[in-house]
Amino acid sequence: MPYNQTVTGTITIDVLFQLHLQHDYFVKEIYFLAPLPFNASGIVLDTEPRKIGSTGPIDFHCPEANHTCMQVFRVEVDTSLVQQDCMGPLRARADSALREGVVANLSRGTGYTYVPELSVPVRFSNGKPACPARDEPDYEPDLPVIAAGFNDFPWSYSRMTILRDKIPMRPIRGKWRLRQLQSFDQRQYNRITPVVAPVTRSFVTLNPRFHLLPNVIIGSVQLDKPNMIWENLEIDTTLLPNGRNILFFRSDSFIAPGTTFPDAIPWLQGVNHTFSGGKPHPGGTQSAVLAFAFFVDNPQPPRPPAPPSPEPSSGPGNSGGGNGMSM
Repeated sequence: MPYNQTVTGTITIDVLFQLHLQHDYFVKEIYFLAPLPFNASGIVLDTEPRKIGSTGPIDFHCPEANHTCMQVFRVEVDTSLVQQDCMGPLRARADSALREGVVANLSRGTGYTYVPELSVPVRFSNGKPACPARDEPDYEPDLPVIAAGFNDFPWSYSRMTILRDKIPMRPIRGKWRLRQLQSFDQRQYNRITPVVAPVTRSFVTLNPRFHLLPNVIIGSVQLDKPNMIWENLEIDTTLLPNGRNILFFRSDSFIAPGTTFPDAIPWLQGVNHTFSGGKPHPGGTQSAVLAFAFFVDNPQPPRPPAPPSPEPSSGPGNSGGGNGMSM
């Protein structure tokens, strides 16, 4: 992703997509979305998701059960389709569906449409009108990296973000402080009552290997709490190996069986969606994951000096020529 970079015209992005033990599903499209335009009061003017790049229809799936499959897809993204020039989120999203012949069973989690999304800040520069300045004199735009997980009821989607800090682009050393890690369900974040999908776990670990079956490696757990978080996290990189490391951040939201999601979107006045259609949710846990690599370069401790070589003995039976015998 062109993280924190200026983008102009058409850019090429290679997307590595992985399916982990998901034989029943196939990925049907990977695409990029333009940021939503807003006015000087911060009100979104148009909620229509506008694609600015897509693979088109695809059929990517694992040919065998209980396998992890991966493939790289090249997407041409036309940033000139974005209506405003300024810092804004570039959003990558993928749609999945059940493969032909697979019987849906929502009580077991089979049958949902799963949609992961990753949003990173970029600066759009295509000679378009500048984004309107917010009226508040102390306003500072938040353009964090955001990961989200949707299903068929996406107005209950789970999100997490590193709100106040940037992902390190250069090697780091010593104490690394991440400001304001945040996990939340969208309705809870916007103070909707009652909360329909409360966050039930926030989890951060380093260098996990969850798909190293059967010997899964959880990694170095940095945070594990049974609720939503909004806090800083300090990582001692001297305890990590130099070179490439992985930070893994997951948020879980529990949905009680029988929950019905309202179609109104209270924080977007006059905007309604009919995703749930009044159908009760069969219940379960939906998750979002944000994982990225970072590099550590701590000074290595000096090597201890090599012990001195023993001086040759001139005693009886040894002429110093190295013909001795050791037991």
